[in-house]
Amino acid sequence: MNQAALVLAVFSFLSQVFGLLRDHLLASLVGPSANLDTYYAAFRIPDFIYNSFGVLFSVTVLIPFIAQYVEQEKQDGHNGAFKRFLNSIFSVYMFGMIILSLILIVIMPWLTHVVAPGFHGAEHANLVLYSRIMLISPLLFGLASLLSSFAQVQKKFFAFAIAPLLYNVGILVGVIFLRPFLGILGVVLGVAIGAILYFGIQVPTLVRLGKIPRLSLNIDWQTIKRVMTLSLPRTLSSSLNNITFIIIGAMASLLAAGSISIFQFSYNIENTPLLIIGVSYAVAAFPTMTKMYAAGQKTELIEVLYRATRNMFFLCVPASLLMIVLRAHIVRLLLGAGVFSWNDTRLVAAAVALFALSIVAQCLELLLVRAFFAVGDTKTPLIINSWSTLVTVGTAAGLVWLYHISPYFSYFINSLMRTDGTIGASVILLPLGFSIGESINAYALWRAFKKRMPATKTEDKALSQSIWHMIEAAIIGAAASYGTLVVTGINVVQTRFIGVLIQAAVATIVGIAIYGIVLKALRNEDINLFIETARSRFWKRRPIVVQGQQDL
Repeated sequence: MNQAALVLAVFSFLSQVFGLLRDHLLASLVGPSANLDTYYAAFRIPDFIYNSFGVLFSVTVLIPFIAQYVEQEKQDGHNGAFKRFLNSIFSVYMFGMIILSLILIVIMPWLTHVVAPGFHGAEHANLVLYSRIMLISPLLFGLASLLSSFAQVQKKFFAFAIAPLLYNVGILVGVIFLRPFLGILGVVLGVAIGAILYFGIQVPTLVRLGKIPRLSLNIDWQTIKRVMTLSLPRTLSSSLNNITFIIIGAMASLLAAGSISIFQFSYNIENTPLLIIGVSYAVAAFPTMTKMYAAGQKTELIEVLYRATRNMFFLCVPASLLMIVLRAHIVRLLLGAGVFSWNDTRLVAAAVALFALSIVAQCLELLLVRAFFAVGDTKTPLIINSWSTLVTVGTAAGLVWLYHISPYFSYFINSLMRTDGTIGASVILLPLGFSIGESINAYALWRAFKKRMPATKTEDKALSQSIWHMIEAAIIGAAASYGTLVVTGINVVQTRFIGVLIQAAVATIVGIAIYGIVLKALRNEDINLFIETARSRFWKRRPIVVQGQQDL
């Protein structure tokens, strides 16, 4: 599991590098503004469509069906049933998505008022245009996911693994080459180019395999019903996260200009460890837990879940605390150039720190949802995630309201997060509300799963002791990192990129080293396991790829 997770982490890291480069260019060339707010708001409806309709035919749902047809094809010597299945899935998806897109194009002016109620006039007109153009993304993303399922069954993984990189390359083309002539519209066209590249990389593999689907009216509706029945609960769970972001984005549109951009920049930075660590371990553990439950090995399933949880905490706890300590340096290094002002830096840094409070909870949530799916329970995570959405949105709205009516509360928040004197500081209450909601959600999922499949007292004690070791070591490591910032700040020119980079690098190395030393002193076995895995030839593991949300 560790080896598979590390392979996934490498692919995720490469994609995130391109994503952060994209954010750096947008921050330095455009900066948090009404124009960039419009660009980010334009993702909301296409993302929701992708996660509510495109995911109905997701990789994780289709692969078992495809594997059965491939095996049947080998035994029978003909592929008539497989071709009908392939054409049925393709046709239903294409017809459904095209009809849905045409409807959305017509009603987009009304939908965008829901997504961004604070936009009026030219901003709203641009939002309508950008959203309509971006509708190509859910169509091609879902189609790429559907087609890659057939390639993955044949153990062809490279195209789908590299697709996110090409998507970001397309956006970079829009930022660098089209934006100077077309403004933000050029960046939006870059998103469309990225979606075309994301889909296009899948085609050569399918051509070589001879698995090109065709539109057909001879649809196997019985199979379509089975696929959709299996995927519907997962799709609803996936849609809830998008609903949360749509509502929070709507709140941000009512705040100062640039608030949506501040929120999105900070979320993209915080999302890096989530994608590299959380998704990697959740995806690596999922097939093992599924097989164990099917074999009746419930004790072993709990062991895998607890091991994955410990691995996540081992990486996420120090990542969270170091991100809080180094938040200003991280933002300055990634975004601090061009028109990205000191006011923007302070707001994004504060928002990153507040997002970072829930890194562990968000990673754990990814793992626990898959644990429920592994045991055949899709109802419980859907119910808990629904309540979590209400809590998150209500908490965020309440905090923003309290900030505006209570000078004592606003003074406390600004003093604590060092945002006093900044313009538009109320936006940082949105990530705080998000983190509170995610933490409650993770706790509720954990309690519900333990109730369904309780572990032994010995396992609970070992997990608790290990996590406390990590928290203690991470706090000491973060304190050492902060002390290093203070000491090195005397001799480093902090107004230059190289000075900030050296200071942050030294502080990070010291913090991680102290973290490891303390864990060794506490005789924590997790650090030994991680070192053993890092020394193994984990890169020879076959890469595992997973359905991912469209990357902003």
